[in-house]
Amino acid sequence: MFERILIFGSDGQLAQAIFRSAPALSVCTALNRHEADITDPKEVSGAMDRLAPALVINGAAYNAVDLAEGKGEQAAELINAHGPAVLAAECTKRGTPLVHFSTDLVFDGSQRAAYEESDPTRPLNVYGVTKLAGENAVISASCQNYVIRVCRLFGPPANPAQGTAKKPYGNFPRLMLRLAHEEGRVKVVNDQIGTPTYTPDLAKAIWELVASSSGGLYHLSNAGEVSYSDYAHEIFRLSGVACEVDAVTTEEYGAPAVRPKYSVMDNAKANSAGVAPLRDWRAALAEYLAE
Repeated sequence: MFERILIFGSDGQLAQAIFRSAPALSVCTALNRHEADITDPKEVSGAMDRLAPALVINGAAYNAVDLAEGKGEQAAELINAHGPAVLAAECTKRGTPLVHFSTDLVFDGSQRAAYEESDPTRPLNVYGVTKLAGENAVISASCQNYVIRVCRLFGPPANPAQGTAKKPYGNFPRLMLRLAHEEGRVKVVNDQIGTPTYTPDLAKAIWELVASSSGGLYHLSNAGEVSYSDYAHEIFRLSGVACEVDAVTTEEYGAPAVRPKYSVMDNAKANSAGVAPLRDWRAALAEYLAE
């Protein structure tokens, strides 16, 4: 295992899950964007010179999918595309492997079988376009880099104060429970199928992957698939919360960003590389809500 690990973008819930589960014999340092901005080559180079990591993990991302269609487009391009390219260049100079995260939204949802890493990409929104640019920059920089596509993350917030945050993105169970409390009724799309993925489960799988493989493009998510409306129903059922769910089509919902109707990912490549299959998303959700 790597002796020294450096995580950029430590404010994110996935970055925190990775940090909390880091191998006991490794020295793991996590920096937020105020401590080291991944879009600034000087800051990245300075952090890497100072800490001399054997592995770098990029937890930074702009994930406001709908905002990226308007005023957030420049920020999405800077953080999701330019930043990973900066990290990849600095890591390549030092021969240091980089772990970077992408998304199921690089696919257009036109197929109805779980997507494999080799399937064609065709993102439907600005967020997906910028994430695809970032993953291409990382993969092309070095064969020892990892790009891991993930899907619909949920889990403990990086900061406990975020448990009541009113962000429209980042953690679907928290959002649903807040809306249930405030409004007693939610409107959720019923025709976008994907896999909710629990960040502690994902973090464990990531450590297994870097310990057993030598780089490449991988899919990692919990098992199973579900629409957002059925996902909401399961959240309320497990929580014992009474809330009306208005199931609507993507077109009826009218979100600014177009999303794929189907974006379930096949994890077979990661499993073959030594990663134990992740449990069904329902079991992970039950554990999360119980905690």
